[in-house]
Amino acid sequence: MHWFYDPDFNASMTSLSASESQHAKALRIRVGEQITITNGQGLVSEVLITSLDPIAFDVQSTSSQTRPVPRFHLYQALAKNDRDEMALQASVELGASSVTPWQAERSIVRWDQKAVRNQERWQTIAIEAMKQSQQAFLCEVNPLATTKTIKLRGFGIVLDPRAELTLDQIERSEDITLVVGPEGGVSDFELETLKGLGFIGVRLGSSVLRASTAGPAAIAALQVLHGAFRS
Repeated sequence: MHWFYDPDFNASMTSLSASESQHAKALRIRVGEQITITNGQGLVSEVLITSLDPIAFDVQSTSSQTRPVPRFHLYQALAKNDRDEMALQASVELGASSVTPWQAERSIVRWDQKAVRNQERWQTIAIEAMKQSQQAFLCEVNPLATTKTIKLRGFGIVLDPRAELTLDQIERSEDITLVVGPEGGVSDFELETLKGLGFIGVRLGSSVLRASTAGPAAIAALQVLHGAFRS
C-alpha cells in the first residue's frame, strides 16, 4: 500500500494536498484503491480513493502511533559523490528521528551560500524515505552545523575506528546522538571537542566504512541491540 505525507492532515479531511495529488497521479492511483496518509507526527489513516479529479477519499481507519525508542539523532558530515545523501536516506529508513548536516574539517564538500537550499533538499529526501519505509514520524533535517554547534541529546557516540569500545558495550538510552565523519575521518581536534561535550568514541568492529554506510550501519546495529526488530 502506498504511503502519502501531509503535515496538515487530520482524520476529517477528504482530499489530498496538491503536492501529494501529483504524487498519486504519478503512481496512477485508481478509484477504489487504498492508500495510507500520515501527518508525520504519528497520525496514520487508511483511506479509500473515491475520485481522481480532484483526488478525494473516504477514511477507513485511523490510528495514533507512538514514536519508537531509541530516538536517533544523526550528525552526518558532508561527503562527496552524494554519499552524505545516501547516508541520510538509509538512516531515515532505519528510523532516524533527526539528521543534521555537519561541516566537518575534512569535508571536501562545502555548502556555503547553498546551505538553505541543500537543507531543503535533504528534507525532501527524508520525506521520501519516510514514505518509502512506511513510517508515521517525519525525520527532521536541521540547519548545517559546525563542530562548535553540535548538541548532545541523551547518549553521545562518535564513530572512530581507533576507539576501544564497540557498540555492544555502550549503555542503553532513549535518545542517542551519533556523529559520523567524512571520508577522511574525524580530526583529532574534532574528536577532543566532541569528547568534551560528552561524546564517547566507538568503533564498528574491525571495519572502516564509507561515509555513506557508517551511520546507517551503526543505527541498524543499535536497533538490534535495543530489540527494535523483534516485532
